[in-house]
Amino acid sequence: MADIYEIKPGMRRDAGASPEPDASTAEAQETLLETLSHDLRTPLNTIIGFADMMGQEILGPLSNPHYREYVDVIATEGRRMLDFINDLLNRKRFENMKRTEHGFRQAIELAPDLICVARDGAIELINPAGADMLGVWPASELRGRPFTDFVAEADRGHFRGGMESLTQERLRIPMTLLRHDGSVVEVELAALPYQEPEEPEAPAEAAGDAVIIMARDVTERNRALKAQATREEHLRKIMDTVADGIITIDENGIIETLNPTAEAIFGYKPGELIGSNVKVLMAEEDASNHDHYLARYRNTGQRHIIGAAREVTGRRKNGSHIPIELAVSEMRFSGRRLFIGALRDITERKENEERLRDLATRDPLTRLPNRNLFTERLEHAIEQADTCGVGFAVLFLDLDNFKTINDALGHLIGDRVIQLAGQRICGCVRGQDTVAHLSGDEFMIILEGMDDEVRASKIARDMLKSVAQPFKIDGREVFTSASIGVVLYPKNAGSIVELMRNVDTAAHFAKKRGRANFQFYTEQLSDDARRRIEIESGLRRAIENDELSLVFQPKVELERRRIVGAEALLRWHNPVLGRVPPDEFIPVAEETGLIVPIGSWVLRQACRTAAAWTAAGLERCHVGVNLSAMQFLHGDLAGEVQGVLKEFDLDPGLLDLELTESMLVSNADETIQTLKVLKDMGIHVSMDDFGTGYSSLSYLTRFPLDSLKVDRAFVTNLPDDRDASAVARAIISMAQNLNLKIVAEGIETESQVGFLHALGCQVGQGYLFSPPVDNEAFIGLARTSATAFAARNSTKGDKGA
Repeated sequence: MADIYEIKPGMRRDAGASPEPDASTAEAQETLLETLSHDLRTPLNTIIGFADMMGQEILGPLSNPHYREYVDVIATEGRRMLDFINDLLNRKRFENMKRTEHGFRQAIELAPDLICVARDGAIELINPAGADMLGVWPASELRGRPFTDFVAEADRGHFRGGMESLTQERLRIPMTLLRHDGSVVEVELAALPYQEPEEPEAPAEAAGDAVIIMARDVTERNRALKAQATREEHLRKIMDTVADGIITIDENGIIETLNPTAEAIFGYKPGELIGSNVKVLMAEEDASNHDHYLARYRNTGQRHIIGAAREVTGRRKNGSHIPIELAVSEMRFSGRRLFIGALRDITERKENEERLRDLATRDPLTRLPNRNLFTERLEHAIEQADTCGVGFAVLFLDLDNFKTINDALGHLIGDRVIQLAGQRICGCVRGQDTVAHLSGDEFMIILEGMDDEVRASKIARDMLKSVAQPFKIDGREVFTSASIGVVLYPKNAGSIVELMRNVDTAAHFAKKRGRANFQFYTEQLSDDARRRIEIESGLRRAIENDELSLVFQPKVELERRRIVGAEALLRWHNPVLGRVPPDEFIPVAEETGLIVPIGSWVLRQACRTAAAWTAAGLERCHVGVNLSAMQFLHGDLAGEVQGVLKEFDLDPGLLDLELTESMLVSNADETIQTLKVLKDMGIHVSMDDFGTGYSSLSYLTRFPLDSLKVDRAFVTNLPDDRDASAVARAIISMAQNLNLKIVAEGIETESQVGFLHALGCQVGQGYLFSPPVDNEAFIGLARTSATAFAARNSTKGDKGA
């Protein structure tokens, strides 16, 4: 058989075929085919294009599986119709080309697709493009080889009915061809019956059936489609697994796509929201304004709905609200404008924020507002008062003797008292008021819109009465009381700093007034507080600035009127404050702890002076030093005293340490041990101001004492006051029975001396003998006293002689 390029124009009819149409009929048929091709191809391509877009979900998701089936059927049938029309037209064109040898040969030679003639399954003729597609050159090398040698095993089933069965297919068949080197080519293959041009008809059995095969290489197209499908599937999986919700809506707010996360956030089933207006996912207020937002965006191009993430309120299917973090972006696709919303359920984050705010603003013990929240509300109250002209009251409530409850019953009981006290305080105020627990046993209360003392006083009394009721905890009753300071804004303060300072001052004054009461702030309280601050500030520099000094009040032996010693008394002269009385600065020193270094200074100066007295010739002149309870609690008092005595080489028997009975009662066991050590050194120990405290008389038998000092309160009205005389007799009699020496303070008359001496009092001090004087004056008094005593003894001796 000749090469394909030797085929002559004209075609032989198949045996039994219909006569070929004449030229006019063939032309009419071709015109009809061209018309059908033009009028049907365009709408079919449009239908197929839209079906592909729907299948790729470019126009929106196909959550309903039935919709996807419909789209697949539309696309498949559309392609089938298009391929059928193309096949009819190609067949007709091929027949027409075969009539013209020149046109037929050129068309085959230049065709980019594989074209070959196969008879009985073997290749007879093949064009260069086909040989190149199969990887064999020259084309003549393929002659006689079975075409199925180049068909993949999976596709050879199409050839089981022979080559002729392929001509019955109305559509191109997707198939994989094998190249000579083993690589594969994906093609779309079609076949037509073939007869040699200008060849007399021959019986079918004489010559084998021939077909012409056309195959188009679609490898790259399929690879691109697969890559696109892979990308789309990858993107779909990402969308399905992303932690954030993704929603796409059109310009009218209609939901076109959303991922499973978004459906889960709002509680909807898959596909249930498609086609719904996005307003169903919004809180009522946002939903009512959404159409306005979209219209304004479309008409004016404003970007208020586009941008960074912001917090909005969403609505679930069940109607409940949910906090959402939303970011919106715009996308233009195929001439359409879409809005993509990325949203996140921030319920957990909001709960954590609220939990953190609760921790930051609430007291963990009482769950009441803490200092931070109290300050915030106080600032708001001040702002409201300044704006509206209606003031408010602030109360500072402090539980009395709460430390005793903690020490005696333990901190667990103390915590319960704090909790119950907070509840009772809350029960005395209104809903708009604030009760805050600042720390320890301190509460602050803001009474909104309450700027008169009468109403504030009533609430303060209610609080005192409520707190004073017994607390029943673990089967026991616990009692306490409260001290309350009250400040009115703006009457008593002009700023938050002044308000807090003044209410603290008022509460402190309430405690000084005996506790279990309330006090309003006054300017006088502020003056007192400023004075106290000035005293404390000055005391801290008093020692290093050499502002402290000692004066000495003589102690006189009543029987012989001889000075036997002196009580060292502290004085302070400040360049700014002037002379500050001891009863003003000593309490401040006690409260601030400054009494410890000051007490040490007094001890050293007193011992230094007593040693100087001995050196100056004063015989057995004692010095009395007052001790503070703080000196027993801090440091080694016994070691300190021993060191001072050694430093100044002072006889321990010349040092009298004077203690108040309240000091002896507190920490009694530790105090007794320290006093025993001091006694063993030879130091004298006295109980000062006896009878003014609240100690049991049994303590006198426990403490190692040498003397009792009768307080001036029992001496002043002697001997005329009957009650004072009875008390003095009792004290002196008791001291004598305990072998204690008696020292009376505040003696101002000779009748007092006679009365006390008659009762058995040995030593006295007071203005009758001398006021406190400086060291030089005291030495002069002591020497005069010694000279007078010597003279009296000499006179007695002369009389005796």
